[in-house]
Amino acid sequence: MKLERFREKNNKMIGVVLFTIICILLIGSVILYKTFASFEVNHNFNIINGEIENSGDIYFAFYVDNNIQKEMPQKGSGVIFDKENSFCGVLGQKDSNVILDFNEDLWNVTISGLKDNHTKCNLFFKKTYHDNMLFDLSGNGYDGTFMGGALVQNDEDGNLGIFFDGEDDYVDILDLPDTINWADGFTVEFEAKWISFKQWARIFDFGGGQSSDNIFVANPSEGQLDAGVYYMNDADNKNELYVDNAISYGKKLKFTAIFSKTSNGMSETMYRDGKVIATEEFIDDTFIKNVERTYNYLGRSNWAIDKYFHGYIYSLKITEASGKVILWYHF
Repeated sequence: MKLERFREKNNKMIGVVLFTIICILLIGSVILYKTFASFEVNHNFNIINGEIENSGDIYFAFYVDNNIQKEMPQKGSGVIFDKENSFCGVLGQKDSNVILDFNEDLWNVTISGLKDNHTKCNLFFKKTYHDNMLFDLSGNGYDGTFMGGALVQNDEDGNLGIFFDGEDDYVDILDLPDTINWADGFTVEFEAKWISFKQWARIFDFGGGQSSDNIFVANPSEGQLDAGVYYMNDADNKNELYVDNAISYGKKLKFTAIFSKTSNGMSETMYRDGKVIATEEFIDDTFIKNVERTYNYLGRSNWAIDKYFHGYIYSLKITEASGKVILWYHF
């Protein structure tokens, strides 16, 4: 009887121990799974550089204008990140759960949502210029040719941009067709640095010549910025927004000018570094026309009497009211 009781008691103890061990294992597995799952979903890779076809859980291939590179191109080398075509995946198939976030200021990419091993991230970059050519990054092909000695170089702060000497430098842009929808409104965004004042010097001037359907941004007087449009070839038929004290010389500035169609004509709002600095309503039954523009320049006016721009242009992007990009130059 004692032996049977001992066996029964011993079996109960073994059962309790086994049950406890199983519970611990189950709880541990759940905790481990939760931790692993969270790690996989939220794990971020902060990549500055890497090698092509490097073994491991994640590896990278870098392309410039679809040509594979030995390493990621450097910041300030005249390329920009092509977000639309860059992707991560396995065996060439895009994984929509993996998110690429490229930081142009830090010049690195963060990868989130990675789950599969041996994931390949294909990072594509576009050249912004080559030799004497400026490339339109919108894909519409409105490229430009550097004229008079205009060139791409780094400013004293290391920012890459087109340098204009203020004497005869400009960029000649290809013709802009009448299929561009300016009439419903458009947005102009640009970054520039004025080194010195040149009367009526242009950031850009697109038109058919002097006083002929021009769209432009100019520096008419000391510290003043003017964004305007002309209708046909009538100098009196125009809308211009003049902003005093808009320019600080020797400083890189970002401006946005929004031209909006209204029931009475148009309105225009100007932003500097993201803050509104001026707005105006123009009462007129005529808005800008959709016509072919054949005299299109950066750094030069369509008026022969006006001066050339002296400084740097770092970017120019013009977008239709619908959101479609007309043209885009960027460094």
